[in-house]
Amino acid sequence: MKRIEPHIVNQPQTHSNGILAGEDLFISGQVGTNVSTGEVDQTIAGQAILALTNLVSVVEAAEGSVSDITKLTIFVADMAAFHTEAEEFMAAFDSVFGDGPLPAMTLLGVTALFSPEYLVEIEGHAKIGTGI
Repeated sequence: MKRIEPHIVNQPQTHSNGILAGEDLFISGQVGTNVSTGEVDQTIAGQAILALTNLVSVVEAAEGSVSDITKLTIFVADMAAFHTEAEEFMAAFDSVFGDGPLPAMTLLGVTALFSPEYLVEIEGHAKIGTGI
C-alpha cells in the first residue's frame, strides 16, 4: 500500500488523502476548501467543485486521471440548499467529467460534517493503470 498526498503542505496527520492498494485507489472524503488559500466556499455547488477538484488531485497524484474514477459517495449537510442549487451542483460534475461517463454515485443527506462550514464532502474510488 502507498499513501497518496497531493498537497504536502496541507497533509492531514490523522489520515491519508488516498491509499493506493494495487490498482485500487481509495480516496478519503474531500471538502470544499481551496487548498491554495484555505478558503471554504459558502455554497453547495461551489463546495462541490472544490471537493471534486481536490479529489481529482489525489487521483492525479496516484498517476491516474478523471476517467479512472469509478465510484463517488457524496455527503450533503443541507438537503434543502442542495435542492435549491441542484442544477449548479450537477453542472460541477459535468465540468469535471465532461462528455465521459459519470462514475457510479451515491448522494446522502447527513445532519453534519466535520466542521459546520462544510456543506459537501466527497469520497471516492478509482482504478489506476487499468486503461478503463
